[in-house]
Amino acid sequence: MNIKIEFIGFPVIYDIFPEGPHPYAFPGEAMPELIQSLIERNGLRIKESLLDPRTQSLDLTIQVMINRKFLPKEEIPSRRIEEGDYVTFLKLLAGG
Repeated sequence: MNIKIEFIGFPVIYDIFPEGPHPYAFPGEAMPELIQSLIERNGLRIKESLLDPRTQSLDLTIQVMINRKFLPKEEIPSRRIEEGDYVTFLKLLAGG
């Protein structure tokens, strides 16, 4: 399946995925498969950027949007992805 992905607020992986949308092909159909594919193809920095080290699930500081609409946290594990979807991972930042 061909989609577009974007990472916002992840400077540690901008050498892999520079700012802006990127075409991405993967064989899955749901968010967990997309996350696994990203980790398998791109390694430890992607894993450390996306997953909580204690739970090995998506870090709670990350919001996900599909086609520019935020997904409720409870929908992420079961959310299906369609051909052409635009998936954005957004790292919530704090500071002053």
